[in-house]
Amino acid sequence: MYAIERDPELKQQQDKGSESLEEGASSATMCPEKSSESLEECGSFDSMLCPADMSARSRKAYLQHMMDELPRPVHNRILAMKHSQMEQIKISEQFYREVYELEKRYYLQCAELFDSRRDVVDGSVEPEPMEPSWSEQHDDLVAELQASKEFHQLTELMPKMPANAVGVPRFWLSIFRNVSLLSDMVQHHDEPLLECLMDVRISYEPESYTLKFLFRPNSYLDDCSLMLTKKYLLQHQADQEYPFMFEGPEIVSCEGCHIHWRDDSNLTMQKVGSGYCVENAIQRESFFNFFSPPQPQDLSLADEKTKMLLGNDFEVGFLLRTQIVPKAVLFYTGDLVDSTNEGLSDSDSSETSDTDADTDTTAPAPTHTPEQLSD
Repeated sequence: MYAIERDPELKQQQDKGSESLEEGASSATMCPEKSSESLEECGSFDSMLCPADMSARSRKAYLQHMMDELPRPVHNRILAMKHSQMEQIKISEQFYREVYELEKRYYLQCAELFDSRRDVVDGSVEPEPMEPSWSEQHDDLVAELQASKEFHQLTELMPKMPANAVGVPRFWLSIFRNVSLLSDMVQHHDEPLLECLMDVRISYEPESYTLKFLFRPNSYLDDCSLMLTKKYLLQHQADQEYPFMFEGPEIVSCEGCHIHWRDDSNLTMQKVGSGYCVENAIQRESFFNFFSPPQPQDLSLADEKTKMLLGNDFEVGFLLRTQIVPKAVLFYTGDLVDSTNEGLSDSDSSETSDTDADTDTTAPAPTHTPEQLSD
């Protein structure tokens, strides 16, 4: 039996007149001499360990044991409510299917606007001079940060854009660098090619969606690979083994594409050796590994590393579809920011957490998390 684990995020252990549970502890240890007596005889909840203080795994074991100990009539009433919950899940499945279709419909209505965004980014269209039609809100905390010495040191590293720049240089690369989850994927050697990224779009299918990355001609990609794709397959039904975990369509697998690199330009490989010897190539970290995800035959049997890679990949795919592609310019300007790395330093983190929380756009992805993948 698993030991009952305390939640590591608890800052203080509550003093409720009960000792910590030891290895192999069960709910009987809450009141060892009166485990068969009623709750009233054993004592109030204040004298017992609160399940919320346990880790998720221990809480699950504790509550399932509680279910096993319920009187038969009460147990049957709980089962009746869980059957009703299953009916609610069936209704939710239809709800999320219709939501997905609505997302597709309204995305298509925005297609012309996305075309306009692409044309402005690549410089083929020059917009007329204009003023904002919205109110720009002043943020005192942002202004205070901008006035700090540390902030000025950071801005010295900011790349300067020439006055005669065409379009919006480094638009998508800047967005990827502005979002923690995406920036972790981008290596320094990826940047010259990502500067050539003109557009990222989505195509919807009934049981999947595809991200399309369009590049201008460059010295890295063969002309037949200027459109790179990443397809995500969805499951709209609740998992039969874990039906109560259903919170909408889940990403269950993904498919990349083959990249045709120009000679000696493969950014995912690094050559070793020199001279006249035959050079060997070894794989290295690169954003473009995103288009070659692992493909386990049976996800439940995959190793932990593969599960973690796919869990992260699914999260990236969801973020790109729901946030980055439809709201790209807002991530470029900082109107939307994620709060993974809050503040400029540890001392700033506590001050900025409340402000960042207001603009946190990292919604929970309807995917299998690494924990779920391992079940």
